[in-house]
Amino acid sequence: MTPPLHALQPHDPAHLGGRRVLGRIGTGERSTVYLAEEPDGTRVAIRVLDPEGAVDPEARRRCAREAEAARRVVCPRTAAVLDADFSSVPAHVVSEYVEGTGLDRAVADEGPLSGDALMRLAVAVADALVSVHEAGLLHRDLEPGNVVMASGGPRVIGFGVSRIIKGVGAPSDPAVGAPGYMSPEHLADGRVTAATDVFSWGAVVVFAATGRAPFDAATVPGVLHKVLKVDPELGGLAEPLRSVVAAALDKDPDARPTSRQVLHRLRDHVCEASRALEAPPATDPPSDAAPADGAGVDTAPP
Repeated sequence: MTPPLHALQPHDPAHLGGRRVLGRIGTGERSTVYLAEEPDGTRVAIRVLDPEGAVDPEARRRCAREAEAARRVVCPRTAAVLDADFSSVPAHVVSEYVEGTGLDRAVADEGPLSGDALMRLAVAVADALVSVHEAGLLHRDLEPGNVVMASGGPRVIGFGVSRIIKGVGAPSDPAVGAPGYMSPEHLADGRVTAATDVFSWGAVVVFAATGRAPFDAATVPGVLHKVLKVDPELGGLAEPLRSVVAAALDKDPDARPTSRQVLHRLRDHVCEASRALEAPPATDPPSDAAPADGAGVDTAPP
């Protein structure tokens, strides 16, 4: 079930780019996401950057280039970026509206995933990252709230424009994000690469399987310490996912598999499991069958 919309506040826009704004989907540290309706009735999500986050003209141009690249990502596992406008006030990005429940809420309401459902989620999110990375983009903020459990399967939202979401002046600000899903290098010195997204993928899969982040702690400093210094807690996560996730959560970004390698490993396991299910069961020969090669035949002289 899709979470209910929040009512518009007096300062919220009634229209954005000719689209009628219906309500708030949510608010972030430097942005607000609205549900809006196109003139033809199609519903879209519009992420509006707070005014103080888009005062630098060069930053606006950089974000516009990134949003344009995001529009070229074509993947059924992502929410498509449809339009972006950084010349108007407020600056905003229009994306496909994905109806469904965030993974964080789904796990809280229904419990962790397992079996085929867990593998489908792992494959879907890895597939989305491959598409984003091969377009020359990064997600930068992959966490359970950015994975929507839609009717057609899991979908990743918020990709490609997280520089906009985080604030264009600090695209790799280590203080911004969900700490339990941020890589050690992101927390330590703000480095964000495709390997950072792979780390976040591993953390999301652990949460989906256990209901807890792999570096869970009672306080934010405790979480940060675990991300930087302590091995992840994988709970009861079973093979074949366990080894792939453990590799994705390596402290060293150079030791992690790429998103493409993660996807290939998962698909290989899925194919192997399918072949095992389709193979005919082994059967013993009937008890009255003639023995082969004279085995069991009494050849002793009379």
